[in-house]
Amino acid sequence: MLATFVRYFSFMNSQPVAPVSFGAPIVGDAPVKLVATDVDGTILSYAQSMTGEVSARTVEAFQAAREAGIAVVLVTGRPVRGLRGVSSALGLIGPVIASNGAMTYDLAADAPLDHQPLAAQALFTAKDLIQELDPTVAFAAETPRMLHMEESFARGSLWFDDERRRAVGIRDEEIAMGPLDDTLERHSAWPVAAEGLTPQVPVLKLLAKTHEMEADAFIAAAQERVGHMVTVTHSAPGISLLEISAKGVNKAQALRRYADSLGIDAENTIAFGDMPNDIEMLQWAGTSWAVGSAHPMARSAADRVAGTCEDDGVAEVLELLLKGTLT
Repeated sequence: MLATFVRYFSFMNSQPVAPVSFGAPIVGDAPVKLVATDVDGTILSYAQSMTGEVSARTVEAFQAAREAGIAVVLVTGRPVRGLRGVSSALGLIGPVIASNGAMTYDLAADAPLDHQPLAAQALFTAKDLIQELDPTVAFAAETPRMLHMEESFARGSLWFDDERRRAVGIRDEEIAMGPLDDTLERHSAWPVAAEGLTPQVPVLKLLAKTHEMEADAFIAAAQERVGHMVTVTHSAPGISLLEISAKGVNKAQALRRYADSLGIDAENTIAFGDMPNDIEMLQWAGTSWAVGSAHPMARSAADRVAGTCEDDGVAEVLELLLKGTLT
C-alpha cells in the first residue's frame, strides 16, 4: 500500500503541466487542455467492445488533439486489463482511469497510481442488502488482478465459454469462479470489517445482475437501499447490471485528482460519455458532450449532444475544436 502511494505522489510531482500555447483550441472563453472520454458506447461502439476496433477517424482525431498539446485520458468502467488494446490503438499508452474511478493506472509503467477499493463492511453489507431486494441477483467482483464471478452471473455469457473467452484475450488466470463469499475470503475479512478495512482480496467494483427488474428500476431500488454506504451506478445498456464502488468514488472524483496532478482546472477540461456512470464526469467538466446514442440521464447531465458513437460523434467534435469552428 505504501509503495502504491509513493508512486502516486511521485507521479503527482513529476508530471509536466499540460502545455498552453497561443491560439490553443478554445470552447467558449476557456482553452482546452484536457480531453476526458468514456470508452464503450462513446468512442467504441458496443458491437466492437470485445474486439476493441476503434474507427480510423477516431484514432486520427485523438492523435491530432495530442499533437495540438492537449492531454487525453480514458475514463471508463472497464478494468485496467480491458484497456490495453484500446489505449494502444489510440496511441494513449500512459495513465488511464478505470473501474469507474476506483483505479488510476499507468499503462506505460505497468503500475497503479491510485486506487480506492471497497471496505469489507460496505462490500458485504451492500451485497446482502441487494440480495434481500432480489434473491435471484447474481454477483461478480472486480479486483486489481482478476474478475471473481458466481456461476449464475457468468452463465450464458462469454465468461462461461472457455473458447469464446480465450478468443478475446481473457486468460484463465484472470477468472475466479465460485461464490463471492468464498473467493473473496469473506470470513477472513469480516472480523476486521468494523474498522473499515478492505477485504482480504481488495475489490474495486462489485457487480450485481438481475433478470427480474428493468435496469433503471433496479438502480433506483438499490440506491435507496444501499446508496448511503456505497456508490451505485450502471453502464451496460439493455442489461440490469449494477456497478458498485466505495462511497464517493466515481469518474469525476478520479478525473479531478488526475487533472489536479497536471495543473488543469475543470473549466479547461472537456468530457464525453453515454451512460449513467458518466453523469458526475459530464457535470464536473467545463464543457461536456453526451453522444447522440446516450442514455437520457447522460444527455441531461451533459452541456451538449454530439453525433452518435456509430457516427464518430466524439471525433467530429474534436475535429471542429481543432479547426477552431466549434460553436
